[in-house]
Amino acid sequence: MFKKLRNRIIIITMAVTTTVLILSGVLIMVFSSTTRPDPKPEPDFGMPNPALYDDQELKDFIKNDRKEGSERLLVTLLCVGAIIEVATFLIVYFASQKIVEPVKDSYNKQKIFIANASHELKTPLAIIQSNMEALDVSKENEKWKTNIENEISHANKLVLDLLQLAKMDAGSTKKSAPVSVNLKAEIEKHIEMFKPKFTGSISLKDSSDNQVIKLPKQDLLQVLDILLDNATKYGDKKISILLENNGFTVINDGATISREDQEKIFDRFYQADKTKDGSGLGLAIAKALCEQNGWRITCESRNYRTYFIVTFDK
Repeated sequence: MFKKLRNRIIIITMAVTTTVLILSGVLIMVFSSTTRPDPKPEPDFGMPNPALYDDQELKDFIKNDRKEGSERLLVTLLCVGAIIEVATFLIVYFASQKIVEPVKDSYNKQKIFIANASHELKTPLAIIQSNMEALDVSKENEKWKTNIENEISHANKLVLDLLQLAKMDAGSTKKSAPVSVNLKAEIEKHIEMFKPKFTGSISLKDSSDNQVIKLPKQDLLQVLDILLDNATKYGDKKISILLENNGFTVINDGATISREDQEKIFDRFYQADKTKDGSGLGLAIAKALCEQNGWRITCESRNYRTYFIVTFDK
C-alpha cells in the first residue's frame, strides 16, 4: 500500500515537472522563432560584406544563421530538460520515502491498537455470552435477555472482523489452498441460508460453461457471504446472482449508490447508508480477501441497481 502511495507521489510529481518543461520549451521556441525585421548586416559580427553580395544571398545567410540558432536552442533546451528531469526524479524518489514514513508509522500503530483491542475484547465478550446463556430468566424478562444476546453477537462479530483485518494487515493469515469447488451448488446453498433474512426473492442465473473450478473455498465462501449479507440489508424486492466462467456478480435493487460513495464503498468503517445496521467492515474484508487471492472486486450502481462484481482472473 505504501509502495503504491510512494509511486503515486513520484508519478504525479514527474508528470507535473514534464508538463511544465514541455510548455516552457514550446513557448521559448515559439518566441525565438517569431519573425522579426532583418537586422542591418554588420561585417564586424561575421556577416559577409553587404557590398559583395546581393539581397537574396544576405537573406539566405540570415535565414541559415537563424536556423542554426534555433537548432542550438532546441538542443540546449532538451539537455537542460533532461538534467532537470533526472534531478527531480532523484530528489522525489528519496524525499517520497520521508513523506510516506509518518503515514506508515501512524498506520502501523493503528494496526497494533486494533489487533490488541480486538484480542482483549474477545475473551470478556465470550464470558458474558456464556453467562447469559446460563441464566434462567422468567418469560417476562426473556425479551431483555434476547436483546442482550443479540448485541453481544453483534459485538462478537465486530471484534472478529477487526481481528481478521489486523491479521491480514500483518500478513499472518495464510492463503487457503485451492480445491475443487462446485460454485453453482455452493451459491444455491447460500441462497437458502439467506432467504429467511430477505423478504423479497433471491435467484441464481448460471451462464458458466464449467460448474467445478479450483479456488480457495473458504475465502470464496466468505466473500459470497459478505456480498449476500450486504444485498439483504440494502436490497428492496429482488437479489440476483449471475454466475459466469471467470467470476460472479451479486445484484440487488434499491437506492442507487452515488459515484462518490462507490469510490469509498470498500473503505473500512464506511457506510453509504448510515441508517442500516453494520460496522462497515464487511466489504473491506471482501476486498482484502479478493486482493489476497489475486481476484478483483468492483462496485457499479445505476438505475436503482447495485452490482458487486467478483472476477477471478485479473
